[in-house]
Amino acid sequence: LLARVDGQLFATGASCSHYSAPLAQGVAAKDRMHVVCPWHDAAFDLRTGQPVRGAGLQAIPTYAVRVEGGDVYVGLPKVMEDFVAPAAVRRRADDTRVFAVLGGGAAGCAAAEALRQEGYTGRIVLVSEEKHLPYDRPVLSKNLAKASDPGSLALREQPHFEEYDIEVRFGAVVKSLDAAQKVVRLASGEDIHYDSALVATGAKPRKLPVPGGDLPSVFALRTPEDAQRIAATCTKGKQVLVVGSSFIGMEIAATLARRGCEVTVLGMEAVPFERVLGRRVGDAIKRFFESRGIKFVGPAICSEIQEAAAGGLTVSLKSGQKLRCDGVVVGVGVIPNAAFVSGAEKARDGSLVTDECLQTSALGLFAAGDVATYRAPRTGTPLRVEHWDVATSQGRVAAKAMAGKRDAFEQTPFFWTSLFGKNLRYVGHCTQWDELLVDGDLQKLNFVAYYCHDNVVKAVATMARDPVAVAAGELMRLGKMPSPDALKSGGASSAGLVEELRRLSCAAA
Repeated sequence: LLARVDGQLFATGASCSHYSAPLAQGVAAKDRMHVVCPWHDAAFDLRTGQPVRGAGLQAIPTYAVRVEGGDVYVGLPKVMEDFVAPAAVRRRADDTRVFAVLGGGAAGCAAAEALRQEGYTGRIVLVSEEKHLPYDRPVLSKNLAKASDPGSLALREQPHFEEYDIEVRFGAVVKSLDAAQKVVRLASGEDIHYDSALVATGAKPRKLPVPGGDLPSVFALRTPEDAQRIAATCTKGKQVLVVGSSFIGMEIAATLARRGCEVTVLGMEAVPFERVLGRRVGDAIKRFFESRGIKFVGPAICSEIQEAAAGGLTVSLKSGQKLRCDGVVVGVGVIPNAAFVSGAEKARDGSLVTDECLQTSALGLFAAGDVATYRAPRTGTPLRVEHWDVATSQGRVAAKAMAGKRDAFEQTPFFWTSLFGKNLRYVGHCTQWDELLVDGDLQKLNFVAYYCHDNVVKAVATMARDPVAVAAGELMRLGKMPSPDALKSGGASSAGLVEELRRLSCAAA
């Protein structure tokens, strides 16, 4: 990849280290000097190749560039590598500090290795409740078969943690964290006294608070073991009820339909994604799912689940309607997993409240990912985001702060999903809007949707329009997103978002 940013030329590897997306189709921003993947918002420093944001963990190679007589020359090695190990320090015996990272998911894994990348040379203890190496959790809802071999989903192999001198405790349950005493107690009885600690324990799926919500054929999805149980019950020809019509529920519905199940989605809203994407966009996605054989019931609320005498389950709704199925998969949100923490301020939902650098109210204690309510950039409002991309990025930002390099988490929240092979991107955060602008064709699932409030674009959803979503995210972060009035008058356009960011990035300071 040859990129010109801020009047300078940079040569790097051409692919994102997450899923090998072509970086030439992405965008760049000169204030951070990074290139952004067009698919999943991962970002890499153009000067060093280091991963600085999102799901890419490996660095991309960088090459020397020179200009002679108007021609650009790039010095390439004889052996070309797509990705390289990020630059990192090693542990020093004379550094007696102890940093504890609780949680082996996206945020915890990213933070543990980012500590070494940011120059921390003390002891690192990574505590994971699961028995697996940190793995690519979003894959589970899209491909249940992958759960049969959790090792194939590993973000890092064991030798990587050994090389970074990161102690990993698998299957270790945290009983308590006393922020005042700076001690973590494990269920095994072991105490870990820390200098700094990161809580990155994520969230646990909500259960249906109804009679029968804990029956054996009622499932939630979070771990490979959960996915294995769902796959064993929900085989070809089985009738499955998915409770919940937002992202996890819809991903599971699509996955089960591809497995040959007869799928019905039960939602509290009239159309899927209505709370996040609105009625118009949700209706278009509903029609697409119906064309794939999926049925919808809603708005409706489950009141009871019973085992049927003839086998399977009977699900009763508050309306009096009864649905028969062989299994139920529940996707109705999550609960932040921070009940074990004492001595730090918490939000009403139980998450840990942090500042813009992800430090909690307790000295030396940080939080990242689903468990953190952080101070949003530009507005200062409290925000908690349940996105894999955000969790990974927050792990890095928290690690920098733990290493004494405070840097505000300013990334625009970014989320992606894949539904029957159709990719949906969502960037920003908008809980209420007074105007929805749509560029494109909703029924063909080829569109850019702008969610606006008080003449400000707060969020953007796209399908089949890469890299508009990542460009919009960068413009929002920079405070340069065009207004709804500009978009309506033709003074700005969806395609123009990419060009505007290019203009801002290419111009020399």
